Formats: sequence, C-alpha cells, structure tokens
Amino acid sequence: MIEGVIFDLDGTLVNLPINYDSLHHELQKLLKTVEIKPITEAIPKLNDKQRKALYQFWTRLEIDALPNVKVNKDGIRVYRKFCKKPSALVTLQGKEVVQRIMELVKLSFVIILTREDGFDRVEQIEAAIEKLGLKAQNVLMVGDRESDRKAAQKLGCQFLMIQNGKQMEKLLTQNLK
Repeated sequence: MIEGVIFDLDGTLVNLPINYDSLHHELQKLLKTVEIKPITEAIPKLNDKQRKALYQFWTRLEIDALPNVKVNKDGIRVYRKFCKKPSALVTLQGKEVVQRIMELVKLSFVIILTREDGFDRVEQIEAAIEKLGLKAQNVLMVGDRESDRKAAQKLGCQFLMIQNGKQMEKLLTQNLK
C-alpha cells in the first residue's frame, strides 16, 4: 500500500532546459580533466570551494532556463493523484530554482531535498523516507531515469517511471490503486 510518494523534479514534474554542455565544461575546468561523465560521479571529487563555485554556476544556468520551463503533464497527473499523501521532492536542482519552480507550478511537499542536501540519489530517497516516517516498501518513487529506478529499488521502494501518456494511464489505472 502506498502511504507516501517521493518525486524527482526535472524530467518528472517539469522540464528545465539547462545548458548542460556549459555545466560540463565548467566541471572539466574545475577538475582539470575531460573525464567528468557521469556528473554524479565527478562532483563528489570536488573540494568544498570547487563545489561551491560549481553550484553557483549551475544555479545561474538554472535561473537562465526558468523562462523556458515546461510542465510535464504526466508527472503532474501523478502528483495530483497522490497529493493527499505525505510527499517529498528529491532533486539535483538547487534550492533557489526549486523554490521558484514550486511557486510557478504550485507544488507543495512535506520534505524537499536538493543538491545542497546531498548529491547521491539513494541517500536523498533514504533521507526522505526517514523524514516522512514511512517504511520504504510503502513509498512510491516517481522519476524519469533508470538511475531513479535503481535507487528506489535498492531501498525497497515501489517505482513509477514517467513515460508517454498511454503507458502512464495504464500504470495509474492498473497498478497504483
């Protein structure tokens, strides 16, 4: 039984067209290497000063992309379906842009964990489950990437991949009652 829901943000609830090429280039400069993909493995190699500089740069890219943010209708449909349940947001976006998106799209969560709180998706989901006071098997993680699925499965959560409309409707009506 689903007692709480954890959502990813970008790609799941909204699409924020960040210039990731610029972000990768900045990370390459900070690490003095071209080997930075996946970014989730490169960022932990930064020291605190480098991480702070990268996060400031990343926030500027996010703010620049805000005028072009688009709502993901399938993700919002799932959000509305479960809006009465305790919910959390886990994202690699920064606090500043998350607040702006939440106001713009009118989203509300009991718990919000951003990259400033932790960069590892498993750790983010685990912290959200703990703060929600739920058991992992009673939590639905909603995301758009295989890495979201793997993190949820590692912790024992149920998982819903945001896909195209027909597949989403089938999943919502058959599996998530």
